[in-house]
Amino acid sequence: MPAALRAQARVEEPSTNEALIRELYKIAEGKRLDADGFASLFADDGYFLDMSSGQRWTGRDVRDPVNGLIRAYPDIHRQLLKLYHSGDDAVVVELRLQGTHKGDLPLPGGVLRATNKKFDVPCCDVWQIKDGKVKSFHCYNNLVATLKN
Repeated sequence: MPAALRAQARVEEPSTNEALIRELYKIAEGKRLDADGFASLFADDGYFLDMSSGQRWTGRDVRDPVNGLIRAYPDIHRQLLKLYHSGDDAVVVELRLQGTHKGDLPLPGGVLRATNKKFDVPCCDVWQIKDGKVKSFHCYNNLVATLKN
């Protein structure tokens, strides 16, 4: 293809950071869950902070919330709506969490028993990447409040 046509038909390739984030979402899905693979993409001191509960997991412990979500929501799906990139290795993702609450969910204040309710809630995730690994992951959601109603 001539250079002029290539310039007009330019298709932007996903950034390395976007590819990393898409892989993290992919391996955290229901039947494809790979919690060890998820944790391997975090820096040794990288962390996952669930903003709705205030719970924080660091290093290999980031497997715990991923495993817990699958136990509570075996059909969980993350519908990625929009990814935003910044020049400082941050990726912000607008998404929807979808599925059915079929298992108990341990929370800091006790256990939320399975409700069998379907859910579809908005969420925003903020990822900070350094040297190809996740340094921080802040998840902003209100899933628990939605299921309690």
